[in-house]
Amino acid sequence: MNDLSLHLPDTISQLDSLLEMDNESWHSVWLSWLCEQLPKISAGLLIVDEALSGQFRACAIWPIDTEQAALLHDAAEQTLHKQQALIISLEQGNDQIGSYPVFVNNTLRAVVSVHFTRMDEAGLNKLLGLIEFCSAWLELRLNRRQLARVIQNEQRQRIVIDSVAKVLQEPDFDHAALRFVNLLGRHLNAERVVLGFVKNGNLHVHSESDSSGHSKKHQLIKLTTLAMQETVDQQVAIVWPAPEDRDFVTLAHQKLAEEEGKRSLMSIPLVEQELCFGAILFDRSPEHAFSEQERVTAEALANFSGAVLEEKRQANMPLYRHALRSFRNQLSRLLGPGFLVRKVTLLCTVITLVFLCFVQGAYTISADSVIEGAELRAIVVPFDGYLQRAEVRAGDSIPEGTLIAELDTRELRLQRISWLSQQATAKRQYEDALAKQERAQVQISKAQMQRAQAEIELLDYQISQARMAAPFEALVVSGDINQRIGSLVRQGEVLFELSPSERFRLAMYIDEFRINDVRQQQGGQLVLSALPDEKFPFVVTRINPMTEIRDGATVYRIEAELDNQHEPLRVGLEGVAKIYVDDRLLVSIWTRAFRDWLKLQYWRFWG
Repeated sequence: MNDLSLHLPDTISQLDSLLEMDNESWHSVWLSWLCEQLPKISAGLLIVDEALSGQFRACAIWPIDTEQAALLHDAAEQTLHKQQALIISLEQGNDQIGSYPVFVNNTLRAVVSVHFTRMDEAGLNKLLGLIEFCSAWLELRLNRRQLARVIQNEQRQRIVIDSVAKVLQEPDFDHAALRFVNLLGRHLNAERVVLGFVKNGNLHVHSESDSSGHSKKHQLIKLTTLAMQETVDQQVAIVWPAPEDRDFVTLAHQKLAEEEGKRSLMSIPLVEQELCFGAILFDRSPEHAFSEQERVTAEALANFSGAVLEEKRQANMPLYRHALRSFRNQLSRLLGPGFLVRKVTLLCTVITLVFLCFVQGAYTISADSVIEGAELRAIVVPFDGYLQRAEVRAGDSIPEGTLIAELDTRELRLQRISWLSQQATAKRQYEDALAKQERAQVQISKAQMQRAQAEIELLDYQISQARMAAPFEALVVSGDINQRIGSLVRQGEVLFELSPSERFRLAMYIDEFRINDVRQQQGGQLVLSALPDEKFPFVVTRINPMTEIRDGATVYRIEAELDNQHEPLRVGLEGVAKIYVDDRLLVSIWTRAFRDWLKLQYWRFWG
């Protein structure tokens, strides 16, 4: 038995069976042909994944009553796991099991396991070659089945796209529904197609194809509605006569089929996002029962075209129906099973609203604020002169009496010496005139002396004013003239601005919508951007009646006095102040702005 020659099927009937790829017993014919190639092969098993779903099933075993079925199954499972050919020697006897994987387009699609008498290495190689040679027929069948499935899917997609396009072309829902059932009847060769929609939990027939002449019979319409309701209740496609592998309730379909004289029926539910909104029923003669492929095609049409049709139906509904339907959907989700997040959210919202409606809180008014000095003192030039010294600049803190700046007084001192000389000259002239008793000269000399004295006093005052000192312990708010030493300054020119370093006032800017809630002597707290961890209490002292424009908003300036002066405070620090008004319900506080806006809008349009 060393001659393991490969040959085609040796009988015409066997060859014809292999060529009939759609024959249900094809796998058995192929396996028997393979096993009959070698007398040493005593049993064989074929498992195939024809649907490309990853689920392998045993399609043929040879001989049918073989005792090695369990061993062959174990070998096939090992091959599926390792995805390579295996030769397994049995512990008992002189037998072996060979398992060979069949790949199609690099995908494992089948496994062939055979039980045979032990062979040498050359015999095993020829055995595997025999299996590979015969597997070409199996690969051909699998490729043809896959190609047929692809063609069917393409045809189904074309039908779906064509149906959706034609339904969308219709101007309103009624015409679209009639076009829809006629298209379904033509694509599935149905004599009658009925379309119904669910309303208040019950199905109502809406449209029927124009190919039937008995659609107006009351009993027929009643049974048709019951059959479609049966599909809606179970939300599954029902085919009558019912296949043996599908276990569904089909009593209404049975009655409808008997009423029409043993008809073939198929009903498809219309489902969108787990909500069944209608159903379609197909009816035709009993000689042409609905196949599995027709059922898949009908479901595809129902899923896509039905969803488009439902959108048209919803679009044609009145506005109150839209609102009512939306309310019912939301209510059913809240009261029905599931949607736990929505239920928890609603419960938390209700608890929050109850809390806001019964609990009071402090009503405060927030406002942007800035710290200013209690007063602002300007240091100005007392007379025209040249700047000689400048000891400070903006930002410096200085004690009382600190020299700030000094003007050059040399010219003033020279003028003072000149006037002293003139005063002495006038005094001698006065004494000479007095001795000579010249009355007119006495008066002239006396006037010259007085003038000289006045000029000297003026120069002394200006010299004393040339040294500009701090009038109090202060913070230099503005002024930096160190680069102007020796330059000319004019009388009245502001050199520095000083603010008390330990006395402040608070300026707040309140929105015009809240100004009527502010009163003098109201208290509050201030939090500064530079000191966010500390709160500073204050009392409102003045409400400026004039408005200002600040950051594009109309505001009122409010001044307040800080209760205690803190060391960290500085002029110019900004923050947020909150003025306490009274205690109110939280819902009133949080909806105040919205209620005021509604009142204004109501007055604007209806007042």
